[in-house]
Parts: sequence; C-alpha cells; structure tokens
Amino acid sequence: SSCRPPAAIVFVSSSRDLDRAESGKMMKTEEGEPVLCPYLDTVNRAVLDFDFEKACCVSGNNFNVYACLACGKYYQGRGKATPAYLHSLQEDHHVYMNLQTGLIYCLPDGYEVIDASLRDIRNMLNPTFSEPMVTKLDSEISFARGIDGGDYLPGAIGLNNIRGTDYVNVVVQCLVRIPPLRDFFLLPSNYEKATSSLVQQFGLLTRKIWSPYNFKGQVSPHELMQAVSQASDKKFAIGKQADAHDFLSWLLNTLHSDLGGTAKKGSSIIHEVFRGEVLIRHHARQKKRRAPTSAADAYEGRKPVPSADAGEEGDGREQWKVSESISPFLFVTIDVPSMPLFRDALERNIIPQVPLTACMSKFDGSTYQELMNGDRRQFRIKKWPPYLIVHIKRFTKNTQQLIEKNHTIVNCPIKNLDLTPFCDGSDAATDEHKFDLVCSAQHDGKPADGTYKAYVHFHANDTWYEMQDLHVQQIHPQLISVSESYLQVYRRKGGGAPALETSGPPDAMKEGE
Repeated sequence: SSCRPPAAIVFVSSSRDLDRAESGKMMKTEEGEPVLCPYLDTVNRAVLDFDFEKACCVSGNNFNVYACLACGKYYQGRGKATPAYLHSLQEDHHVYMNLQTGLIYCLPDGYEVIDASLRDIRNMLNPTFSEPMVTKLDSEISFARGIDGGDYLPGAIGLNNIRGTDYVNVVVQCLVRIPPLRDFFLLPSNYEKATSSLVQQFGLLTRKIWSPYNFKGQVSPHELMQAVSQASDKKFAIGKQADAHDFLSWLLNTLHSDLGGTAKKGSSIIHEVFRGEVLIRHHARQKKRRAPTSAADAYEGRKPVPSADAGEEGDGREQWKVSESISPFLFVTIDVPSMPLFRDALERNIIPQVPLTACMSKFDGSTYQELMNGDRRQFRIKKWPPYLIVHIKRFTKNTQQLIEKNHTIVNCPIKNLDLTPFCDGSDAATDEHKFDLVCSAQHDGKPADGTYKAYVHFHANDTWYEMQDLHVQQIHPQLISVSESYLQVYRRKGGGAPALETSGPPDAMKEGE
C-alpha cells in the first residue's frame, strides 16, 4: 500500500528451517536476500502490556509464547496449527514478538523482522541498564514520556493494586529506593545464576520501576505476586490482605536464601545492606540451693536454711545467672506506649506523640525486658547496618485475641537521627551513629481493613513523594514525622553506607566476606 511507512528489512527462511527457528535461532534464507515486511503499520503500542503472566490465552501454556503486536494478546507457537499461527490467519494480525527472547516475527510466513523502530517495544518487555546509567540515577533527573504524551519520572511511578496487594506495593517501593540494593537488581548479571523465580521477578520489577522505556507511568506487580504466592505457599497471595512487616521479613529472608546467602557475613546483598548485630544480656533466674531437711527438722517443724554457698542477690531466695550473646538482625522492632483511655473536653480521642528515641529505650543496655518464665533480658546494639529498618509495633492482640492498633504518633527527624545512646562502646555522637530517613511506610485505618502508603525520598532532586498504589504526588517532609509510620528505613551517614553521589553497582558477592 502506498500509504504505509517504509517497510522493514527481514530475512525469509525456508520451510526446513522452521524447527531450528522455533529453538530461538535467527532465520535466514540460503541466499540471504532481504525482503520487505508490509505489516509494521499494524503494530498498536497502546494495547501492549507485558506486566502480566506470559501464558497463551488459548492453551494456557507459559512456554514458547508470543505477543501479537496488533491486539496485545498472547499466543503459543509459530508453527502450523499453533494458536499464534491460526490467529494470524483468522484476524489478519501478522507481527508477533517472542516474550522470552524479544525476537519479532511475521506470521504466517515465519520470517524474523529486524527493524530499529521496534526497539522501544523490546525495551519495555525487558528493560536493561548499563553501569553508567545506574551510577547517574541519584545525581541526574531525567523525565520520560509515555505513548499518551504524559511525562513521568522513572523511579517515581505507581504500582497497580491487584486486589489487596497494597502491603506489597509499599514494601517494594521502599526497597527499590535503597541504592545498593536497587543497583544490584538493576544489573541482571549480578544474579543471573539464581534459579529462583522470586529473585528474577523482583529484579524485573525493579528494572521496570526505574525504566525510562515504559509506555505509561505505572507498572503492575502481577508476575512478582505470582512468584511470591508460589514461594510462600500462598501465605501472601492476590486477594489476601496481609501485614507489611510480615511480608518484608519473609521477602528479605527468602531473597537472601535464594541468592545463595548463608549465616556468614556478606554472603548476599541482603546481609550487606541490612544486617546488624545486637548484644543480648540474658538474666536467668536461679533458685538458691537449700540444705536438706533432716528427719528431726521435719518432726519439729523447723524450716530448712539456705546453703552456705548461696548468692546474696535479690530477696534472699533467688539469684541471677547472667550470660551474653551477639545476635544478627535485619530490622529492629520498637514498642509504642499505650494510648490514653480518656478524651479531651470536646469528647475527642487524644492521640499522644512520642519521640522515636524514647521508643528505642529497650536498646539502651539498662532497660529490662521481662520474660514469661521470670527471666529478663537487656539489649544494646553492637553494630549498626548500612541501612537500618525500624518496625514500629502498632498491632497487638487483646485478651479476646482480637487485633488492636495503637495510633500513637512516633515523631522522627528526617535527617540526623542520633542513636548514639543505643550502641555498645559509643561515648560521643559521631556520624557513625547518625541516620537520615530514606523511606517510610504508613498504615491508615483499622487493623482489618486499613490501607498502606509509602513516603520515599529522591536524592537527585531532594524531593519527597507520597505513593499509594497508582497515586504519586510530592509531599512536604514535615508531614512524615507526624504520620502513623509503621516501617521506616534509615541510611547510616558514616562508616558503612556508600555515599549516594557516587553509588554505583556493587561488586559481585563473595561468600564469607
């Protein structure tokens, strides 16, 4: 047709090459003569979406699947009698892309289409980053434009809520803000040997969130949720609301294991970024040994007396055996003071506020935690991680086993949070014990039917964004400190966390470092 754009150059294969072509090898004629593809004007980018499960819409199979670039549907195979082949004949749709290799073919003829104008579709299917691109993410702002003409900022795009998956969205939005973790997953060569679907899908979603090649300013975590559901035995699944902290804990430990992590320090990127150490001093209650009761004592009603080598602690009847141990952690959990039971003059509930450092008192080394068996423990941070995850414990079960939420507001500084009093062997406040807030997840509403939202910081333009599913907008950082924060991530300012201005892809992991 004279109205069609310039056709692409393709290579036609003979019929005996079809089997070889199905295996992913490039199709060529024996003569190698180029021909023209007249169907590129039928490609409709507005209907293309590669965020969902790559399964044939006819057979349901998820291998050797092709996307019809005219209608966006997925079909299996290219050979005769396959769903893709039949669809090309019935609907007059001729351009198909292999969803695994990214190669594009024209059906029913079966030749491969090679054209630079289709590169944007391949980039949307599988975004790729170079090391220079990754290095510039925290120093340069670059807006991208979707096919609808709207601009979006890569990294600040919304995630679709797939029936109760807002808790997943906030955890993902927080994790992909952390430079060393983000940079690791932006380069697939760092985890190409990992066979875990969860690792691969988390990496793909990270690349899509930061990709400048998206056709729209939003992404659906559908494939990640399928991998999560399978790996967690449906503990976290589509349509099933769950707790964001429970999911974060499970996700970090599963990623660590699937990346080949062990108990050794630095055995995975997860431990390199989040692993800290806490000193636990355990006080075990010891009953004092008493002298044996003689027959005469029992007859005369005399009480036994403590043996001579009994300790002198406590009330004279018991003593404590103290032991110390160092335990690793990926996050710290802090308790929130109970809310008052009275109301103000206008009959409104009074929501108290408490500083974050007051809630951290359990780690000061002197505060006791009483255990059910009568023992007690003291905690003190031995080593801070480069990025500190703080879990603000808001949900507890009452005597009727019903979950209650504590709405107490925990005030936290955005910059220079000083945690010197809670680290073992630290006497003076230095940058080693100061932290800047990177992101925060908030829970709104009742425990059963509440919603989550995330506040994330962009270092390149020093701007905070509020993200709630598909909704993304700028926010004043002062509002974060008075919100009902549930999860927070802090960056240590000195001696561990890499400087954001020069953060690049981390070196490959070495077990045992």
